Amino acid sequence: MTKADKFFQMATTLPFEESKDERDEGSVPEIVHVAELRDAGNMQDAIDYGNSLIKMYPTFDLLPFMVAYIYYQKDFPQEALQVAVQSIPQCKRRYRLYAVAGLAEFKRGNLPEALVWWSRSVIAQCQVVDFQESEPFLHLAHAAELINAKREATMLFTMTDAIEQGGLRLSEAEIAGLSTIGASWVKEPLKSVLKHIDEQYLHNA
Repeated sequence: MTKADKFFQMATTLPFEESKDERDEGSVPEIVHVAELRDAGNMQDAIDYGNSLIKMYPTFDLLPFMVAYIYYQKDFPQEALQVAVQSIPQCKRRYRLYAVAGLAEFKRGNLPEALVWWSRSVIAQCQVVDFQESEPFLHLAHAAELINAKREATMLFTMTDAIEQGGLRLSEAEIAGLSTIGASWVKEPLKSVLKHIDEQYLHNA
């Protein structure tokens, strides 16, 4: 199997079946305290408290997602990725964890890996018809634009705007981070992945 074939397979095949999870922020009242600690700037306390909640509610994706996102915001992408990847097998709903894993890999400079995680997140959200996480749609939309996949870019931006009102777009620095796609081996297989996502999932979204 070539590198391009492997990329396509990893980006379009979910490692676990995605399931709906009716639980939200209100399902674990203590989750508010994680957010309060984070917002007060007590990042390590928020992480420690979040980790203790993960042990109590190991199948609830919002907890590891919050902890991973705090690590990501603190500029610890390796730790963010580790939290997300460790929690993915335990959780019923995984698309948020795929999304933050993609952000972590992007921050680490691993663009093909980031594109795989974001593709998985988009497919998972489409499979369970639960559109909550705009980041993967947004990053893939900009990536599509950069490789001249105009139809797919339009569809992905439309989905981004449906999830996140207000025309959310990446910064110039973030787009610059994606722009290496143009000269990368991943350009052609990414076109195939985006076409697959558009034909198989976005038309039914």
